[in-house]
Amino acid sequence: MINEKDLKIRKNDIFLAASVIILCLIIAVIPFFFFFDGSSVLIYVDGELYAEKSLNENSVTDIDGLMQVVIENGKAYVKNSVCPNGACEHSAPVFASGESIICLPNKIMIKISGETEMDAISG
Repeated sequence: MINEKDLKIRKNDIFLAASVIILCLIIAVIPFFFFFDGSSVLIYVDGELYAEKSLNENSVTDIDGLMQVVIENGKAYVKNSVCPNGACEHSAPVFASGESIICLPNKIMIKISGETEMDAISG
């Protein structure tokens, strides 16, 4: 049988729950203080560099009729992709160093590059 005394919330339970919530919030907020704006957009097709564009200049790059990469207002995003699920079209625009949009069916990767790029190991 479960005793009612065992089900009561204790001070240590509240302290533990508050500590876990605070730790999760700190971990969630840290990346916002350490992102760096990128300077160029690297477009890879099947692992090979297809194009390198400045993130500061608005442009549209057509990739062999498979998709269009639009650079606008310092952000890059995918438009008019022919992949079946269109997930890359629904990806958020990328602008910070290290961010990327990947289209697996078309084997295309759009990566933001910059001088102060962090990766998952060092960051």
